[in-house]
Amino acid sequence: MTETAPAVRDQPLIAIDVVPTSFAGAAGLRVASARRLYDPFAGREALPGVLLDGSEILADAALRALRTKAGVGPAAVRHLAQVGAFDGPDRDPRSTAISIAFLAVVDPQAAPDATWHDVGERPFGLPFDHDRIVDAALEHARVRLWSDVPLTRALLGERFTTSDAGRLRAALTGSTPDPGNLNRMLRTNPAVARVDAAPAAGPRGGRPPAAWTWTV
Repeated sequence: MTETAPAVRDQPLIAIDVVPTSFAGAAGLRVASARRLYDPFAGREALPGVLLDGSEILADAALRALRTKAGVGPAAVRHLAQVGAFDGPDRDPRSTAISIAFLAVVDPQAAPDATWHDVGERPFGLPFDHDRIVDAALEHARVRLWSDVPLTRALLGERFTTSDAGRLRAALTGSTPDPGNLNRMLRTNPAVARVDAAPAAGPRGGRPPAAWTWTV
């Protein structure tokens, strides 16, 4: 009996694409992109991404994409979470490619080579299927807001006001939370504690805004 040779399989490329995100006061919730240097889509803004090296784990590739494409070093990454996998025969003109996508919360001033976009301006017109990946990353954050303490803490920072919490929720959900419900949620949340805040600026001063810090 003659044995047949195993068929040669056309393995897809594995891409790692990262959605750099930051939230900072009046600047609101933003997503960063970086200008592509090479084809396809040279000169266009896209998510920082790399092809996975054979011996590389996914999180390390995500950090490499942030460092080499957006100028964000590991120390500036507050939180990194895998969002999901994206496939389809037409998502990359070079070859069949599967993207493993990550959400990265980074320091607002830590992306010197990036362009920041307000999330309210979506879609950003990014190439590949990067707008779809951005939407999935923001949905990941919306669903996990407050239940995922490390993610929420990374977005709000170590100290935040009630107004900050409201602006973040509004940016993720598209609707402004009820002030009474928001204050009640913060007062009863064991992960945060009320702290003294600086008086409001201005000649008459004013009542300081409610401020919070993390207990975990």
